[in-house]
Amino acid sequence: MAFFISFLAGVILFYSFHYFPFTSSLIFFLFLASLIFKKRYLLIPVLVFGVLYAFFRYAPETDFPNIRGKEIIVSGVFGSDAVAASTGKFIQEFHVNSAADEETGKVLKEIEEKDIFIFSDTEFEAGHIYEIAVKIGRDNRKFNPGMTENNNLYANLIEVKDLRGSKKSIWAVFEDARAKLNRYVIENFSADSGALVSAITTGQRGNMSDGLKDAFNSTGLAHVLSISGTHFGIFSVLLFGLFRFVIKFLPYSLLQRITLYVTPSQGAAALSLPFMLAYLALSGWSIPAVRSFIMISLFLIGLLIGRKRFWLNSLLFAAFVIVLWNPESLFSLSFQLSFLAVLFIGFSIDYEKDKENPEAQENKGADEQKILSRFFASSLRILRASVLLTLAASLGTAPLVAYHFHYFSVISPLSNLLITPLIGFVLLPLSLISSLIFLFTGHYMLGSLVKTVTDITVYLVRFTAEFPFSDIKIPALPLFVVIIFYAGFIFYFFVSKKKLVPAITSLLIIVYLSAYIFLRGGEIGITYLDVGQGDGAVVELPDKKVVVVDTGKSGREAAAFLKYLGMKSIDALVLSHADSDHAGGTDYLMARFKVKEMWDSGRIIYPEGNSTGIVRRILERGDIVEGKGYKVYVLHPYKEFYTMNGDNGGNNSSLTLKIESASGGRKKTFLFTGDIEEEAEEDIIHLDKWLKSDVVKVPHHGGRTSAYKPFYDVVSPEIAVISLGRDNSFGHPHQNTLDMLEGAKIYRTDMNGAVKITEKDGMLEVKTHRDYRFSKTKSLAGEMKNIKRLFSVW
Repeated sequence: MAFFISFLAGVILFYSFHYFPFTSSLIFFLFLASLIFKKRYLLIPVLVFGVLYAFFRYAPETDFPNIRGKEIIVSGVFGSDAVAASTGKFIQEFHVNSAADEETGKVLKEIEEKDIFIFSDTEFEAGHIYEIAVKIGRDNRKFNPGMTENNNLYANLIEVKDLRGSKKSIWAVFEDARAKLNRYVIENFSADSGALVSAITTGQRGNMSDGLKDAFNSTGLAHVLSISGTHFGIFSVLLFGLFRFVIKFLPYSLLQRITLYVTPSQGAAALSLPFMLAYLALSGWSIPAVRSFIMISLFLIGLLIGRKRFWLNSLLFAAFVIVLWNPESLFSLSFQLSFLAVLFIGFSIDYEKDKENPEAQENKGADEQKILSRFFASSLRILRASVLLTLAASLGTAPLVAYHFHYFSVISPLSNLLITPLIGFVLLPLSLISSLIFLFTGHYMLGSLVKTVTDITVYLVRFTAEFPFSDIKIPALPLFVVIIFYAGFIFYFFVSKKKLVPAITSLLIIVYLSAYIFLRGGEIGITYLDVGQGDGAVVELPDKKVVVVDTGKSGREAAAFLKYLGMKSIDALVLSHADSDHAGGTDYLMARFKVKEMWDSGRIIYPEGNSTGIVRRILERGDIVEGKGYKVYVLHPYKEFYTMNGDNGGNNSSLTLKIESASGGRKKTFLFTGDIEEEAEEDIIHLDKWLKSDVVKVPHHGGRTSAYKPFYDVVSPEIAVISLGRDNSFGHPHQNTLDMLEGAKIYRTDMNGAVKITEKDGMLEVKTHRDYRFSKTKSLAGEMKNIKRLFSVW
């Protein structure tokens, strides 16, 4: 155990050194000193090996600025089956062996041995070597709080240059089997049922709708969608039981010969291992699957050699193997959640064993036999164990789930007791048996039964997720809260004087959460989201109301940020106009949050039934919306305003709002302008002091058509925010616009990511996503900034 811990500590220290060089160095030398003091000299080279191994395997992230938007020729292998994208095309991972610029022929070393994701109209077979022409996509990354950064490289297929025949590897054979199975399930099952069966049999979750994923998250059943211990455990039990049964019913003479060398259990274990490996390959080699395979394999090997292994050693060995395979997997959320769940389950079982008195247990068993039937007593024990395991796994992963996904499933113990057995002991065996038969014969033998059970399961998950308070939305936590929790856990299990540890840890977390919840509010805070080439902002008002101003194209960025804030509802959804880059995410937000009011200019036509049950406010110039500590003025448009080109719902009819703080001495103002252009800007400059604002959201992404100097002279902003996409094809922002903003502090979402401006005591505080993110550093000042980020949220 100490060997594995030392190696993993070395890997962690290497990566933490990039962000906390001085603290990491201090911890490294303290670790060394501790090993020397305890005379554990053999562990010193293990610790050093962990550091060096991570160093030699380290691959810095590359941005690929020189190839974005270019057409290139790549040669390599499709490494996974295709998944249908929302655009109607297929997306498939492609491993690049070599690459060259199509125009110049220059070799592109920077993407060799990298993976790119290719959009095409065709599904390609894994295993064959292809030479294809692709166009690398523009930089569409978005940097917002609450969103996972996506650094994948995407490309569109232009043409297939060459298909070179090659003998398929065993892994390519399994990928083909996965693709064949997934294709059948998706084509023959309903959308939700097919997605669920694919997830639990092949690990393919790309076809699952966001709504179904949210339902599994709310009910605390998301772990079922990731092939892990449950799936491998049940599969191994089925295999072991089947082979043990077959061996025992062999002809007596043959059985007698076999048992001279191995017991039936050892024979069953040996026969199970190859099938477990096949299932691992079929499941796509995910981290939880690899961890589960290693741990169950160790158990089966233990049966073979007649030795039982301590579960913690098995878990650490699994971590060691995975990190040896890919050191960066140590920091993947999948790795962390998988191992923490098993760790807490293991410690909870040990704790229960230590707590129980053998004599009391014996008396308890005698009493149970007197009062209850043996079956009922066994059922109670199973129920108690199930509740214990569910609570242990939920508690162990709760801080990470709250930190990354901002919810805690209240109904998880109940849903895991009722629905997990249905999935684990009925649906999973049926789907695995049917899948294996299908791969060998082409017939999905138990298809009707699998469909029925899957439909029932999906209904129960969605029904349970609709329960009031099925989950609690949790606002963003600073990382130090998570660290405190797990530090308390380590001390509790490894320090002798530990009675006060849970109380102290819980008290610290409760104090922080209470302070955050009750002290939050009282000021205006506006986050201009990085939605790419579009507009989207979230306004937090002094009375704790939340207003969304435009949604961007997809609404995903606004939804992720609202979840980050712990919100279930939107007090007002404001749409400046109907263009897709401003209102395209309306349906997405309405499907995920309760929208109380919708504000617009009255020039937007909604689909029938789209806003049922929502209060719609049609605003025009002169309207004022007041709340505690703020006022919202409507500056444009008005009923009599008509554009010269007759497009009365377009850019120049954008709803223009001014938000003013109504507390403190110097009132700060924020101007939202939509996509108004010169015609509308000229129409409103006579408002003069009503137009003057401290902060302006620059109209139309800083485009040339909105570069009207008299407008900017009247607004005279202290801060200007431009919302636009990286590497956009429109050339935004235009230089004329930037020249007219001279004197104002300019923030751009394509350069700064999301931008938050908060009014505090008559002053403006600005925070950008660059300030919020942990950054690599070599200086003490840089490390101090990162330490500060441990204690802060957006």
